[in-house]
Amino acid sequence: MYTVMDALGRQHDPTEWLLFIESSKVSLKVVLLHSGNKYPYVLLAHAAIMKESYENMKLLLEKIQNKNI
Repeated sequence: MYTVMDALGRQHDPTEWLLFIESSKVSLKVVLLHSGNKYPYVLLAHAAIMKESYENMKLLLEKIQNKNI
């Protein structure tokens, strides 16, 4: 299976990458951040009309998990 890390040409090491979820009143953004700041962030999801709620967070995390990061 082809993953985001394959597309980046990197091995997935969970100790090097952090999942960051940023929310505002009207949008959610999910990015991967490199813990050593060697690489730029990787945008995984952006929802312009989605507010922060348990249901929306669950939906986003399920979609990301299905991408096999």
